Amino acid sequence: MTQVTVDVRKPPLPERQIATTPGGTISYREAGQGPVLFLLHGMNGNSRSWTQQLAAFSDSYRVIAWDAPGYGQSDPVPPEADAYAAQAAHLLDYLNVGEAHVVGHSMGGVIAERFCARHLDRAASLVLSGTHWGNAVPEGTPLAAKYARRLQELEEMSAEEYGKVRAGKMVPSSPSPSPDVLDELAGVASEMKREGLFNGGQMVEKTDNRPFLSTLKLPVLILTGSRDPVVTPQRSEAMMEYLPSARTVSLPDVGHAAYLEAPEAFNRAVREFLATVERG
Repeated sequence: MTQVTVDVRKPPLPERQIATTPGGTISYREAGQGPVLFLLHGMNGNSRSWTQQLAAFSDSYRVIAWDAPGYGQSDPVPPEADAYAAQAAHLLDYLNVGEAHVVGHSMGGVIAERFCARHLDRAASLVLSGTHWGNAVPEGTPLAAKYARRLQELEEMSAEEYGKVRAGKMVPSSPSPSPDVLDELAGVASEMKREGLFNGGQMVEKTDNRPFLSTLKLPVLILTGSRDPVVTPQRSEAMMEYLPSARTVSLPDVGHAAYLEAPEAFNRAVREFLATVERG
């Protein structure tokens, strides 16, 4: 079986900082100066997920990567997309950011869509990576089995074991991922907290952003991994029905963690998109 070798040499990771906002404490990492690039991680992630992007984009952007509510040192919020979007706005207020280019991955994409819809004047552009509009499950429906299983694993396994299991679920089995990629994904996932997983799972389950997508009158890029086992490319591309002017880029032989599995290709796609936005 072919193994993909990816250079994931770790650049210096900015220290977590703490913002005290009307919605509670939010932790985040920041690097660089310039137009703001606001990074929202997925359910198995945290601000550390964006190590490669914090380094790569800090040459020309002020890069801000948050810990979503219930992650890192961020206080939890109710499992509602609007509550998460409000916290994103609170963080930008704290950091004196008026407008940002927003990048949302997986769960972070669901939040990013709602944030942009609620605060359209604060979003210069939107990158949606390996994500969808939410699961649109009726209120009161029990938590989906896949999230309940993750909660059980989190309770029964060591942090290290849990991280390894989650990392293995994010990448394609073929071509075989780099051990460095798996180790980094596992390390980040091992930092998961129950409240972050439980509330994040509920939020994604009940959210339906379809009514909001057509209101997003801003440049949008939809990024997919051709071998994503978590959010299929078809599911991400279904958002084109509501975002007909969005650009799409598919990264070949990449799973659910394109930002780490193929950081150079991921960053290049984002940088080229941002360049067209800024020229326009």
